[in-house]
Amino acid sequence: MRNFRMKTLWITLTLFSMFFGAGNLIFAPFLGKEAGSQSALALLGFLCTAVLMPIITILVLSKFKDGYSMLARISKPFALFFIGLIYLLIGPCIAIPRTATTSYEMLGWLLPANIWSQLLYSAIFFMGAYFVALHPSHLKDVLGKWLSPILLVLVVVLCASALFSPSQIASPSLEYLNHSFAKGIKEGYQTMDILAAYCFGNVILLNIQSEGIVKKQEVRKTLLFASVGAGVLLAGLYSLLAMSGMLHSYDLRACTNGAQILTELAGRSFGLFGNVLVSLIFLIACFNVCSGLLSCVSSYFAQRIPSCSYRAWLILFTLFSAALSIFGLDSILAISAPILNVLCPIAIFFVLYGIVQKP
Repeated sequence: MRNFRMKTLWITLTLFSMFFGAGNLIFAPFLGKEAGSQSALALLGFLCTAVLMPIITILVLSKFKDGYSMLARISKPFALFFIGLIYLLIGPCIAIPRTATTSYEMLGWLLPANIWSQLLYSAIFFMGAYFVALHPSHLKDVLGKWLSPILLVLVVVLCASALFSPSQIASPSLEYLNHSFAKGIKEGYQTMDILAAYCFGNVILLNIQSEGIVKKQEVRKTLLFASVGAGVLLAGLYSLLAMSGMLHSYDLRACTNGAQILTELAGRSFGLFGNVLVSLIFLIACFNVCSGLLSCVSSYFAQRIPSCSYRAWLILFTLFSAALSIFGLDSILAISAPILNVLCPIAIFFVLYGIVQKP
């Protein structure tokens, strides 16, 4: 039993790390700062779409093995198109390049601001992510057993310092004044984790099986526990981050995004070391998501187009993402972000469809 619990813990931390990226870090503290005294209700709405729906999505899709298998019941060509589009947009066209650019920007206090510095950083960042993603069934050995625990400790330390030195809670901004719950739902929706959940299932199953858990019932049990556990971790950290923003909302009213809030809070509590702390948090969170997404996207396309190996797909997506992170991310975002906003409600609809369908 103890062995099973430890295996489930590693899978839980791996799944958590694949969800908890830089975007997730910055939404909650900004919500707390903007919602002010209405933060509790806003956070509840946020958790519905940023935690509950993604976890439900993973569990529903696992009934059919994955999203493609579920949608193939309706139409195989549509399943190929829709799931492929999600993988490309969530992966190499948006989320993966942004992990490098975001973490690089958070190291701006340390690194020189020029193209050569960014090129070198991106090369090192993506090379590391490539080697971690090279063995998708072993993601838990890096993300679950090492990087996720470190990330959790760092975020808790940062939030604890903010929670134990509160200042003044501001009144909610106009957007949160009368519709805080609805606004929280919208903010959680913007994390796009519902779409990300479509991508994670196969790789998580590989990691479960690599732990020697192969019986169908045991795999489902492990996935259930890991999904719920990851959801609890996400909800807990989001709550801490939102409370940190809320308790200092009056003093932080000039901040325009969550990254500024976290940097300001860290600086107040830890001085110069605060920059190191926040940079490490963003670096680890971004690296975890980058490695996980590279693995998921490459696995999917290797399954759908087996004439090209997993390693070949991984190299292709790594190089493409690295190039996009330096040269063309803004233009791609301008095109792809509206598409993602359209895909999310469709993805939610198909999850609801999957709930009522038999496997």
